[in-house]
Formats: sequence, C-alpha cells, structure tokens
Amino acid sequence: MRNSIIILLFGLFISLTSCRTDFETVPSTGGLEFSAKTVYLDTIFANIGSSTYQLKVYNRSNNDIRIPEIKLGKTDSKYRITVDGMTGKNNRSFENVELLANDSLYIFIETTVNITETESDFTYNDKILFDVGTNQQSVDLVTLVRDVIFIKPNRDLNTKLYETISVNGFVDDEDKPLRGHTLVGDELIWKKDKPYVVYGNAVVPNGSTLIIEPGAQVYFHYGAALIVDNGAKIDIQGELNETDSEGNITNRREVTFEGDRLEPIYENVPGQWGTIFILSGSASGITNEIDYLTLKNATVGLFVLSNINNNTPNLVIKNSQIYDCSDFGILARKSNITGSNLVINTAGQACLGATLGGSYDFIHCTFNNNWNSTTQVAIIINDYFETKTEIYYSNLVKADFKNCIIYGNNNIELSIEKKLAEIFNPKFENCLVKFNEINTQLASNTYYNDVRNQQLGNIKNKDPKFLNLNRNILKIMEDSPAIGKANPLYSTFSDILNHPRPTVGSTNSDIGAYQFIAE
Repeated sequence: MRNSIIILLFGLFISLTSCRTDFETVPSTGGLEFSAKTVYLDTIFANIGSSTYQLKVYNRSNNDIRIPEIKLGKTDSKYRITVDGMTGKNNRSFENVELLANDSLYIFIETTVNITETESDFTYNDKILFDVGTNQQSVDLVTLVRDVIFIKPNRDLNTKLYETISVNGFVDDEDKPLRGHTLVGDELIWKKDKPYVVYGNAVVPNGSTLIIEPGAQVYFHYGAALIVDNGAKIDIQGELNETDSEGNITNRREVTFEGDRLEPIYENVPGQWGTIFILSGSASGITNEIDYLTLKNATVGLFVLSNINNNTPNLVIKNSQIYDCSDFGILARKSNITGSNLVINTAGQACLGATLGGSYDFIHCTFNNNWNSTTQVAIIINDYFETKTEIYYSNLVKADFKNCIIYGNNNIELSIEKKLAEIFNPKFENCLVKFNEINTQLASNTYYNDVRNQQLGNIKNKDPKFLNLNRNILKIMEDSPAIGKANPLYSTFSDILNHPRPTVGSTNSDIGAYQFIAE
C-alpha cells in the first residue's frame, strides 16, 4: 500500500509540473532585451548565401511571456530566420512564441541577395519585429552586398550536364573529366572593376594567356582551382598598394587570391580552396610571371609542375606573399623557379617544397613556418617524387638561397634529402636559418654544410624578430639579427615595400624580403 501511495503522489507531481498551457503565460509588454541592436551579416557576394548569424532574445522578467508575433519587416524579405529551431511561415513570421521567465531564445539569420535589390550604397536592410502595437520592438539587419563576376562551369539547359575540362591528368575517381570551365575571349583578362568568384576548376588553355590586372580580387569556392595548361601562361600584373600616412590603403593595386568566405572568422583558416596549378613552362619557352600577389588560405598556394629542358624559368615570382596554406605555400616538381621579395608564412607541410629536382633561385625571401606540429618545416629540398607504385628521380641542377630567412617554431626548419640524383647542389649564402641539429642524425649530411658555414655569412638559430606572425606581418624589428647581414652583391633591387636597399660600398642591406625602416 505504501508503494502505491508513493507512485500515485509521483504521478500527480509529474502531471502538475508538465501541464503548461497557454493560459499560464502573459503577453509580452515590450520589455525584451537583445544581444545586439543591429545584426551585421558582414559582406556577401550577390546571389550567394551568407553564413548563419545569431541573435539572442532575453526575457528578464519573472513572468512566463508570450510574444504575439515575431516577423521580418519586409513581406518579401531576402532574409530568412528560425526561432529556437522553428521555421514559422516561410522562415519570415512566427506567432505566439513562448519565452519562460528569466530565459532566452535564439534567432538564426541568413540571407541571399541580388545586387539589384540593394540600396544605393550596396547594402540590404530589414528589421526583425517583436510584438505588435505600442509594445513593438525591433532589431536592425544590415548586409553589404558585392557584385561579382562568376567563373564556373556552364550547364546545358537541355541535357542538364555541366561543362568539363580537358586537361591531361585531371580526372575523377572513375577516370572521367572533372567539372570545370575553360577560359576564352574576354574571360582571359581579369580586371579590378568587380571581384571574381571561381567555382570548380577554371582552365587557361594551351596557347592562351590569363592576364590579371593590378587591383584584381579573386575569390575561390571550396575545392576550386585555377589550372594553367601546357602551352598556356599566367601573367599577374599586381603593383604596390598606395597608402596614406597611417598605412591605410587608398588605392588597391596588388592582386589578391583567397577563399570566398568573407567573415572575419575565416580570415586565417587554411585549406579553404584548392590551388593555382601551373603545368606550363620552360619546356615550351614560356615564363609565367607573378608580381605583387597576396595568396591566402589555399590547400597548395602554387603547384608548379614542369621540366627544365632549358634555362628559361617556368615561373618568376616577386614581391608576393603566400599565407596559411594547409599543405604547401609553393610545391614545385622538377621546375625552374626564380623568386625575390617573396614571403611565405605558415603551411601544413612546408612553405616551399622544391621536389623531384629542378632549378631554384631565391633572393631576399622570407620563409617562416609556425604550423602547430612537430613535422612541418619551412623548406623541403629533394630529388624524388613517390607514388603508391613508383619512385621518380631527377637532378637538382640548382637550389640557391641568398639573403633569405628560413625559420619556424621547430628545431630544424630545413629538410634536404638526396636519394639517386647525379646532380644535387643546394647552396645557402647570407641566410638566417633555424637549424638546431643537436641530438639529430644530420651531422654526416654534407648537404647542410653551407648552412653550417659562417664564412658564407649564414646565421643559425637566431630569432629574426618578426613584427607580428599571427597577423602575417613579417617585417623585422630594430633588434633583428638579420639587419645589415645580407650580401649587398645580391641586393640590387628594392624590398617588397619598394624601400631601397643600401648599395655596394655602403651599409649592408637586411636579410629577408623586408628592409628595416625605423618608424
């Protein structure tokens, strides 16, 4: 009997506490509080959906309330909202939303906007309205919309099939061509007027040149790649940005490549898109040229695959920056590359991979890798490429590094490995290198002898004193050991910010891409 009474009382308690009906709430009286008065959905591209943003709504009273209505101000609003997981009427309006005493609810907000639907300042605006009549409250919604030029595969309206690319080696897992778009005509000139957004794979075909003019901004969707086919060329014609006395950009002249997620949280996230794949080069006498490019957030920034049949570089890159790549900043196989005033910071495997031999000449460059692992390095140099079934070898005709910084957070930031090549000649002169070989097995490896040789002006294991690595600012500070330690014979050009370097016979210039300038 006693157990039956306990069960009966427990059941009564459950029924009393769980039966909450509408009459237990009172209408809201306009006393809601919000986590923000205005929700800014950052910048989006026209016709591309935004990320999801959130607004928190608080009931600070001691009463369980009922909000008669939550809705968007415009009946045809381009915003979409959910309220505590509910979709309401077309994600635009909700009735009799209950909110317990001293509790809160979440509203999630998204939008997709056409450029023709924006105001004169290219913003799209609306409000979320709470309650009705004199109790009504509101939160503003603001989105800046940018008009863009899309580079993406065409789709046949009849067959519903997408355009595919015809590039040797680019097939899917079933040995079928990949979805992509081949650039033709006016598509081969990218200008400053509007940003470009690349979906899928864009191809510069044999015999064509893609010209990218000063100030052009290019955004890549997840997995997207730009492929420069054999016999084709890319010519990036960036220039130094014009700035005011406080360093603010007044005229954007550099070219930028980055992922298409514009929210600040994605600014330094690696691996947001694929790569710039350069297949053409010295075999056909073509030199791809890159000047004043800032490339961010790729899987591999530049993937250069060619051969060295003659002395013509297949890539000349200068005054450029590559940041936050999930694998490599530059990955080269059997290629011929010259670089100057090049800065690469943070990569999952290496800032520079000079693999399968080749010919490389880097002057006044900065390679730094602070990726959070113990396996990454700033530079990899080797003579082979290994697949699941075979290993390929090729001569390293040249790998010269002059007046360069090679640094990072591991004890050794330089990996040199020779297997079978007959020619293998890495050289380092007046470089600042992170090479702490204590307790390693590298003592017998003679390919590191240049790095060990102070008579060649090399400096080991001294912090270069970068200004701000987390913000990708690799200027050196006034106490940097790189100051005045470069060989002036190679300092024949200004630094990456166009500051003149000292000439031969005067004070020596500084190691790396930046000449220290007191501010």
